[in-house]
Amino acid sequence: MAGTDKKTSIEKALDLLALFTNEPYEYTIPQIVKLTGMNRTTVYRNINVLEDFGLLMKDEYDKCYKIGPMAYRMGSIYLNNANYEGNLLAILERIAEESKESVGLARREGNSVVSIYSVEIHQPVKMNDKPGTFYPMNRGTYGKCLMAYHDQKTVGELLRESAFEKMTPNTITDPDELLQEYAKIRKQGFVTSIDESFAYITGVGIPICSHDGKVRNVVAISFFRQDDYLEKIERMKELLFKYKSDIEQYIL
Repeated sequence: MAGTDKKTSIEKALDLLALFTNEPYEYTIPQIVKLTGMNRTTVYRNINVLEDFGLLMKDEYDKCYKIGPMAYRMGSIYLNNANYEGNLLAILERIAEESKESVGLARREGNSVVSIYSVEIHQPVKMNDKPGTFYPMNRGTYGKCLMAYHDQKTVGELLRESAFEKMTPNTITDPDELLQEYAKIRKQGFVTSIDESFAYITGVGIPICSHDGKVRNVVAISFFRQDDYLEKIERMKELLFKYKSDIEQYIL
């Protein structure tokens, strides 16, 4: 960036922060120095300040800096002020209205999968857990889909550290089988769950991309399995893909 020597400290810090709104959204110190034209000492000083305030955070594995939790909180406030949450919920409600089934959205936070939204308009029996519920990585549309698109080295480590309960005959507990299931999900671009957590409960979901192209969210429809469940999976999948781009407009 030209003319950096004439800028105030706060302007330099804001220039650094703005850099992280551009792909690939994460940078090492040498990359930041090259892209900004600032000297290394200035970069370190401002990066440390931004990190202290939670606006940036460092990945100890690859030494890259990326947007931190305080920036995420500020973005969430912006979205709330812009009624993004209301718009997203309205889309999920339309899906629920058209499908006449339970609809939900979950997000991966670090290595955990947590329910964010749940819409159940037409279901006499509640099928989705309340928002804030954590989901296992080996069963159900939420956990399987988001782990399929998570860093696979990290996923492998998590699998080696975990012991899974066999909830039903369809629950996958073997790590190698799970890795194959994740690969299948990535290849086909959607996820299904048939009697994996409870008998007769079926679900289908699709990955939702964030603004940086990474998958951190999944939206899914769940329903009671009947004789035509395979055909219904296809219909529900088509409905989800119909609204995919609309949903992604409101996902960070």
